[in-house]
Amino acid sequence: MATGIVGEFLDLKSETRAEVLMMQVGDFYELFADDAELVADELDLTVSEKSSGGETFPMAGVPLSEVTPYVRALVERGYTVAVADQAEAGDGHERSITRVASPGTLLETTDADARYLAAIVETDDGYGVAFADVTTGRFVVRSAPDRERALSDCYRFDPVEILPGPDARDDDDLLAALRTQTDATLTVQETDAFAPGRARHAVREQFGEGTIESVGLDPATIRAAGAIVSYVETTGTGVLASMTRIRTGRADVSLDATTQRNLELVETMRGDAEGSLYDTIDGTVTAAGGRLLREWLTNPIRDPDRLERRHAAVEALSADALGREALRETLADAYDLARLASRTASGSTDTDGLLRIRDTLALVPEVADAIGSAHRLADSPVATIIEGIDHAAATALRAELDEALREAPDDEGGVRFRRGYDDDLDAVLDRQSELETWLDDLEGRIKREHGLRHVTVDRNKTDGYYIQIGKSETDAVPDSFERIKTLKNSERYTTDRLDEVERDLLRAEERRVEIEQRLVAALREAGDR
Repeated sequence: MATGIVGEFLDLKSETRAEVLMMQVGDFYELFADDAELVADELDLTVSEKSSGGETFPMAGVPLSEVTPYVRALVERGYTVAVADQAEAGDGHERSITRVASPGTLLETTDADARYLAAIVETDDGYGVAFADVTTGRFVVRSAPDRERALSDCYRFDPVEILPGPDARDDDDLLAALRTQTDATLTVQETDAFAPGRARHAVREQFGEGTIESVGLDPATIRAAGAIVSYVETTGTGVLASMTRIRTGRADVSLDATTQRNLELVETMRGDAEGSLYDTIDGTVTAAGGRLLREWLTNPIRDPDRLERRHAAVEALSADALGREALRETLADAYDLARLASRTASGSTDTDGLLRIRDTLALVPEVADAIGSAHRLADSPVATIIEGIDHAAATALRAELDEALREAPDDEGGVRFRRGYDDDLDAVLDRQSELETWLDDLEGRIKREHGLRHVTVDRNKTDGYYIQIGKSETDAVPDSFERIKTLKNSERYTTDRLDEVERDLLRAEERRVEIEQRLVAALREAGDR
């Protein structure tokens, strides 16, 4: 029976339904047994072995700083990945699963397209279907009178993950059609999440007390929406905060899957994106613009007023080539603000993400100028888009982010907080600099004070900081030096002062991280407001 790290890994794996577990062990996330072999095959990792309890287990790992791209790569291949993080405990470390990433709940995606998580509920009266894009917070529900309409909605939204309800799981024809018409991963969500009472409570808690009545949700759509809310909550990614509004899309024109395919809206009859209507007319320069164009094509509206405004905006952009190109040139520098906002609401935005928000907000006045200086655009519905932005709030947030953050060189850790922004952080950085200077000067001091020539000061994961001295000079080593390792041509030592400096440096780094996390959280809250 496995013990130690391997035993802990297998115990945690038994607690989750995820197909892969990545468990933090110091500066690495490690995988054992079948998980190690699976990830090694998928991502070309090197497999080693780990002995535990008289058995040998395959082992693989990735550095702490590189876990996100590995999780993303696995999820984009259709796997669900659980991540167990390490925390300090009284007698060492404790580890627990802190988040689960699945195809429909992945925030750190490199794909600009929408990534919908869907749930489908089958009843005697019809179907309820819900779609949520956790990367933007978009949440849509549909009521379908029959299977064909429900499948058409799934084809239209093209989800990456589907949660079939209890009855839907037993409908072989429906499941076969979902597998044929979409590339989604089918995931079994707990049956209780689809229970009417629990689902109704989940929807009200997420979207507000009067939402069900004001939107006019029927029992099947309530169950589908509630199941998604419960599923997203169990992932531990915090993305529910970005989902604040639910829409039905009932005013849209309904196109069955066959019609959508025949019209080649987003893919040709051969299944290729190239050559489709979307591919032909897509001149967007932002990820959000591309998603919106796709939505307009696959979800045509029937409201005459909205149609007239949209056509008037398109006509103005078409007629004013210079204004259009000026607008495109400005927008080309914009980051995906919808996804950045979702990550901010979920509490997962880092300092790099906050800088991207700052840089995108800086474009708001430029966009307004580009529209205002082109009379056709200024007199069209295009102008109402920029008028709907709270310019004062955008300017204030941009100024606050600019005051706090700077783009530092990679050897300083990338984006960092500016000196003078926070007194506590400045004090910690000063202490770190003082300790690092002491370490940098240690080698030279030892050579000068003790007349030694073959001296190096370095650090590794096993020994920490150490003083390495060639064996030809070990007779001259001071008594205060404590030998910690013997090598072929040298000896490694430490001293009480070196150990003390190392402990102080680690404490200072922990304190710096703690302060920066607090400051980032405060900036996230400012951005969320």
